[in-house]
Amino acid sequence: MKKLLYAFITLVICALAFFVGLNKNMVGDPTEAYQIYLNGNKIGLINSKNKLLKLIDKNQEDIKKEYKVDKVYPPEGLSIEKVYTYDATLSKEKDIYNQIEDKDPFMIEGYTVTINYNGNVIRGEEEYQEGEKNKTDETPPAYVYILDRKMIDEALYNTAVAFIGEENLTSYENGTQTEITDVGEIITSVFFEETITVKKSLISTKEKIFTNTADLTQYLMYGTNDQHATYTVKPGEDLETIADNNHLNIEELLIANPSYPSANVLLTAGEKLNVSLINPLINLSYKKTIISDEVKKFKQTEVKDPNQYIDYRKVTTKGEDGLSRVTYDVKITNGEIKAYLPIKEEVLREPINEVTTIGTKQYPSMGNYNYVNVGNDSYSWPTVSPSIVYSAFKYRWGKMHNGIDIAGIPHGSPIYAVKEGIVVETGSHYSLGLYVYVDHGNGVITQYMHMSKILVKEGQHVSKEQVVGRAGCTGSCTGTHLHLGVVVNGYPYKGGTFLNPCASIFKCKEKQVL
Repeated sequence: MKKLLYAFITLVICALAFFVGLNKNMVGDPTEAYQIYLNGNKIGLINSKNKLLKLIDKNQEDIKKEYKVDKVYPPEGLSIEKVYTYDATLSKEKDIYNQIEDKDPFMIEGYTVTINYNGNVIRGEEEYQEGEKNKTDETPPAYVYILDRKMIDEALYNTAVAFIGEENLTSYENGTQTEITDVGEIITSVFFEETITVKKSLISTKEKIFTNTADLTQYLMYGTNDQHATYTVKPGEDLETIADNNHLNIEELLIANPSYPSANVLLTAGEKLNVSLINPLINLSYKKTIISDEVKKFKQTEVKDPNQYIDYRKVTTKGEDGLSRVTYDVKITNGEIKAYLPIKEEVLREPINEVTTIGTKQYPSMGNYNYVNVGNDSYSWPTVSPSIVYSAFKYRWGKMHNGIDIAGIPHGSPIYAVKEGIVVETGSHYSLGLYVYVDHGNGVITQYMHMSKILVKEGQHVSKEQVVGRAGCTGSCTGTHLHLGVVVNGYPYKGGTFLNPCASIFKCKEKQVL
């Protein structure tokens, strides 16, 4: 009986061993393969990872020729994972390659340039428009892709040369600038407003990849690589006229055409000019110390004499201009003056104010007749002296600068009404800052902007040279100055027409010291 039981158990064990062995032979060992993912999605299994990578590299000859590189890499979203599977259904490497090529670009070695903007980039005082909203969003970083690390250094240098001039930049870098003795100017610092970093990386060929310094320089200065807009010079035209007709200021036109050293260059009919609007991707700033002898204009005052008749008018003290040696701290960004601040003044000669004596005595036959002196209808300068018109009535960054900016004045110094009138509006605006509008009658309104303090109220009558506020830098502003506007036949920004203050109520020009 025991022998029979042992035989039965042996038979069962052999049977189990047979079936286990049979099952193993039927299923087989798991296969080593590679699962291909593209942007997180499975696109197939292949047998050889190296074969796929070599196929990718070999079949991208056009990319190699275009960018002059030796190697092409898979797309950023491609991942290859080794797996073990009982599924023997494998794709051909060529079929997987075709899927990758159709769905996602390949990569090459290069450099990613990241431009981080430090807060809002103020590009001049954007003129206020009715209904315009406050701009508070920070500018996001910009990314530029290049093949060679030295390209960005060369392009940044070229950009600096465009705004400063090669001779000035070279003398600054070499420390060979002419030192200031009595008067003169000297560059004290040169810098980009943005933080610029460069990192070696793999770059997708779907991106714009710069292969030469010239194209990169153009992109940094104009924000595009589109073909420049050109203008053909007509007989008798000058650079100032061409700039104005193309909504550019003269500085922008000269930067875009570096072969012209100044606005006084004589042009020949048929010459071609670049009239594209400069829209820099980066902001090149430099600071200068300027020391100059400035005329301190004398003031005109009147003294009333009751012993003289009303038609009596005589200069009893002749006015003489004074002279001051003023040191300015100047900041220029992308060729545009952003700040012109006086930091020191040495009075060389005090001005002597001109005194005019006028009679107030009535002739017996004139009764209550009010005498009007027609020679008293001039406009007074709105700031203390010396001051400078540092931004004129002109196009700036493609928009019209509807007034003049007067700088070189101390913060908190008086702002004077240019003429008698009624204060029709005061207020505070994110772009205009603290402002005052004065109606002088006959359809003329003057506006005073960016003040640190307002000293008048709406509806108040003001006399000529009455202080209406204090100089400051409120609103869209980068340095203490006064923006003076002149509007006729309507209200500012509501149908009125802006006039050039330097041609309508004054005779002045940009960079003129008054």
